[in-house]
Amino acid sequence: MKMKQYILIVAAVFLMMGCESVLDIKPTNMISSEDVKNDPVLVDAFLTKIYNSVRWQTGAPSEAMATLSVCGGEHTVFAGWQNPFKAAMHIMDEIGAHSLLDYWPYGNIRSANEILEILEESDFDDSFVVSRMAEARFLRAFMYFELVKRYGGVPLITIPQSIDQPIEELMVPRNSEQEIYDFIAAELDEIAPDLPEGYSNDAFGRPTKWAAIALKSRAMLYAGSIGEYATVQLNGILGIPDGPTSYWQAAYDASMDIINNSSHSLYNENADPAENYAEIFLNDANSEVIFAEVYNLGLLKTHGWNFYNMPDGFRTGWGSNGPVYLEHVERYEMMDGSSGKFNWDDLNDQVMFDNNEIMHNRDPRFRASVFYPETPWQDSKVYLHKNTTGTIDPASGWPKVAPARNYKKSGFLTRKRVNESIKLPISQEDESDWIVFRLAEMYLNAAEAAFHLGNSGEALSLVNAIRERAGMPAKSSIDFETIKNERAVELAFEEHRYWDIRRWRTAVEELEGKGFHGVDWIYHFDEQKYTLKLKDADYKQIRVFAERNYYLPLGINRLADNTNLVENPGY
Repeated sequence: MKMKQYILIVAAVFLMMGCESVLDIKPTNMISSEDVKNDPVLVDAFLTKIYNSVRWQTGAPSEAMATLSVCGGEHTVFAGWQNPFKAAMHIMDEIGAHSLLDYWPYGNIRSANEILEILEESDFDDSFVVSRMAEARFLRAFMYFELVKRYGGVPLITIPQSIDQPIEELMVPRNSEQEIYDFIAAELDEIAPDLPEGYSNDAFGRPTKWAAIALKSRAMLYAGSIGEYATVQLNGILGIPDGPTSYWQAAYDASMDIINNSSHSLYNENADPAENYAEIFLNDANSEVIFAEVYNLGLLKTHGWNFYNMPDGFRTGWGSNGPVYLEHVERYEMMDGSSGKFNWDDLNDQVMFDNNEIMHNRDPRFRASVFYPETPWQDSKVYLHKNTTGTIDPASGWPKVAPARNYKKSGFLTRKRVNESIKLPISQEDESDWIVFRLAEMYLNAAEAAFHLGNSGEALSLVNAIRERAGMPAKSSIDFETIKNERAVELAFEEHRYWDIRRWRTAVEELEGKGFHGVDWIYHFDEQKYTLKLKDADYKQIRVFAERNYYLPLGINRLADNTNLVENPGY
């Protein structure tokens, strides 16, 4: 006889069931599958539990939200003891990856499998069953994508396992990397027609048809990269033996479907391209957002991005916790399209620079994403200079030294997603959504896929559409380095860079043996100019990224739990 299944449902049940007397109801943290099968409210509560358990953003809602930006060499954190920095410096071995990079959501995948089984056996209205099954399959596909991009091939489990099964059935071996990507694509193709094109505001945050297609766009882009740049290993568990072409085509087709046929459009509501770009991440549910994790104080779900990143001089609590690396600053071109790189020999505290020329004259996306010296902010300015020389005019209000937290690490701070209208932010009360998929990514996915398919003209047009919205001049030609840099700039701090350099197989070149940099700014009051001095911004530590690290280790604990698993090479 099959053991009766019980489902753990968290606080969502209380929100959805009202305020009945506790004497009149059964315990709400242990609800049988039969109860769920007979109550659509409990189905939605169970789905809410699955949504809340998906890792949409690494480290949320704490300061660990910075993790992937630190790992990818975009910005660091204020203190070396913080977990994002530890994750970036962690040496992966047979024990496993750092917990912030590791992700093995099979408990939540089981929940998705369970709700699918319940819905298949229920007597609910057909439209309810179809829509909720599509949502559950979207969540499951997203989690499998998060697995495959970390570990390569993983066990593919699509039915809820039971403890009554023989032990050999519970120890599921790894499917191949290609099988997982193919499963994701097939699932998304099947469910996209069952999902709506949009939701009313009160249901925003659930996947639409276009969210499913966006996930396919991203997953197929990654599969194309693996087919193009990775090698087949472990008897086919790792790698794409069939090559990249069909995956590039699938990524291109999915991206262009959204660009051409959805109601989503590039956000372009503000005439100032810098302010326009900043608003994308602050104006929730705008035209560009395809899918987002919703934050709302009324739902008791908030985060602390402003608290951690508001610059010193405008903060309470932490602040200034996202010092941006000089190497990332240099990725932003000047507004005329010329290179934004410095001659590092000039970063010697001797050569003088005009701030407007070297900072304010950069790509508007830089001004929207990075605090640099004298950034206008809340009717004042953000200061980052370490000292001032010359005779300071008392009437100028110029501070001899900037607040220490602003200049200590790199001389630049993260501005993206920091809300100027929030003053003296209180911890963990931010409500800005985390954008999981937006239309600009689809343009860049399509451009990369088109380039690899040999259609450089199409790739150029797609990149130039993004640059035009940003207020940057069009490129006259295209190469892969241009596409890479455009992704680094447009998608900065959005958890793309780290995974991009892994799938392109350039992370060894980008990270191995590297310590990233910043500058000290010295203001010369008489000349109204700065000198810059190059400095270490990685706490004098060197990163380690070996070839084996393109796949994370499963780790000895998982291998002990499931003897049918095989470890990734090199561990």
